Amino acid sequence: MDKYPNYISQEQQEEFERILLEQMDSKEKEEFNNKLNRNPVLKEQFDAFKELFLAIEEEGLRNLMDLFHDSHKEKSGAKHKSYWYPIAASIALLLSLGIWFFNKQSPNEKLFQSYFTVDPGLPTVMGNNDNYAFYEAMVNYKQGNYDMAITKWEKQLLTNQDSDTLNYFLGSAYLAKGNTDKAIVFFKTTLNSSASVFSKEAHYYLALGLLKNNNTEEAIKHLKMVEDEKSVELLKKIQE
Repeated sequence: MDKYPNYISQEQQEEFERILLEQMDSKEKEEFNNKLNRNPVLKEQFDAFKELFLAIEEEGLRNLMDLFHDSHKEKSGAKHKSYWYPIAASIALLLSLGIWFFNKQSPNEKLFQSYFTVDPGLPTVMGNNDNYAFYEAMVNYKQGNYDMAITKWEKQLLTNQDSDTLNYFLGSAYLAKGNTDKAIVFFKTTLNSSASVFSKEAHYYLALGLLKNNNTEEAIKHLKMVEDEKSVELLKKIQE
């Protein structure tokens, strides 16, 4: 199970705040919404952030109203007092709590967020009737409809369990959904095929899944099996 499901980066928080505060122009809004549609993990994070953001806003307004009413009660015969200070302090505290909530994270989670991007998938050649069902699911995958792609690929896997291609992209789809446990199983199965063309990618994404599950030692083992620039850089970051 994901230990830190609510983590989002500072950069991502600022983007969420900009859309919620209506600071984006129409083009930026469209790009942001397209990004949410392509990435269900990001959408889940945004929905959680929005819920907390609105709760903070509501709580801030509630405190504001309480203090406003209190100030009116004290006004008769009382010297004017600056009630804006406690209001500001209350809102600042709520915002700080919100930021803390979203930033509770492990170093491994930070690295996962920094180095994970969804595998772009294979070119979809829909005219290829030899494997139409596979490419139909690939279209779903590339559109971010991971559940639909998984359903179709798992059905094909029933009669082709040794397919490194099916196992690799099932792992990719599960990792994109945030289900690292299932992704790890499929990536390991992919690596059972010594001649797999996906071995380098499977080692890398398996390492990321293991890293997210805080299995750092095993993640390091898999990163050492590939020597591309990205893997070497991630390995160095883990060992710093």
